[in-house]
Amino acid sequence: MGANRARMNTLAFGVGCHKTAIRDPPLESKPTMMSIAKREPGAPVSAPGRPPEIEDPTNRYFVHPTSRALVDRLVGTRITPNQVSMSSVFVALGAGICILELRWPWTALGALPLLILGHVLDGADGDLARRTGRASPNGELIDGICDHASQLLIYFSLAFLLQRSIGVWPAWILAWSAGAAHFVQANAYETGRKTYRRWVYGAPWMRQTGPGESGVGRALAGVYLALSNLLGPGEIQVESAMDARLAEGEASAVNARRLYSEVFAPLVKRSAILGANTRTMAIFACLLIARPAWYFLFELTILNVALIALVRRRASLNRSFVARLEAV
Repeated sequence: MGANRARMNTLAFGVGCHKTAIRDPPLESKPTMMSIAKREPGAPVSAPGRPPEIEDPTNRYFVHPTSRALVDRLVGTRITPNQVSMSSVFVALGAGICILELRWPWTALGALPLLILGHVLDGADGDLARRTGRASPNGELIDGICDHASQLLIYFSLAFLLQRSIGVWPAWILAWSAGAAHFVQANAYETGRKTYRRWVYGAPWMRQTGPGESGVGRALAGVYLALSNLLGPGEIQVESAMDARLAEGEASAVNARRLYSEVFAPLVKRSAILGANTRTMAIFACLLIARPAWYFLFELTILNVALIALVRRRASLNRSFVARLEAV
């Protein structure tokens, strides 16, 4: 309730009261690259990188504070956000080696700290980019590529481990199927979070800033955005309705952002089941009981059911939100 009240105060008072109206400060303690000159109607002066109202407890109270502490030490150094992103891939490689080379139960106990470190680095790269003014569409794309490369290494390790017991073809069919499901699930989860920051806090993402200029990067971003649009039925109508309200001025924009937060914050928070923390704990549990195949089955069944429920619920909320916004 406290975080909810703080968020509403921020949206209501905008420029004048942003820094003083928040009792529980947002997880990102430093301002983002948004400047007052670029501030949209109804948006606070700066957008939190990780709005507390949509964060699950493990992120809010452990992963993200640890990421911030790391970034505090990286600010002012020559280390770039892209280097932090790429370092997470090497950490994932280390976790994969633990999975393949260590004996039970150290496969699980050795991999878990490295998987958690990967989450910390994944949070630190974006935080470092925002706090040093180096956020960009290309950086956002590199972050996504490194995230998927890290997951690919983990899935390869699990597949090599699994083929020792069930054979090559069954292991790799499971691994590739689960990997494809993961790509779709992660896209839906991240799109919901980024869209929430866009409409509640005025923070643009790739959908607004464009996919970049390089050929390969632009193509990959195009695939990402196409899938994002497919998993968000009704988003075009929401965008049109929100743009119209923002064009009407400050008061109308504040009300529209407040309504979006009220409608979508619970859904975005619940969608954390499709996030990386869920997968890490599932991998750990399946390795601990020496059943790596169960992780792939979990991805293909439980998480796909959650994905379908998320997409259906978002489509329903998009329709009802547009109707409520038009009635205001």
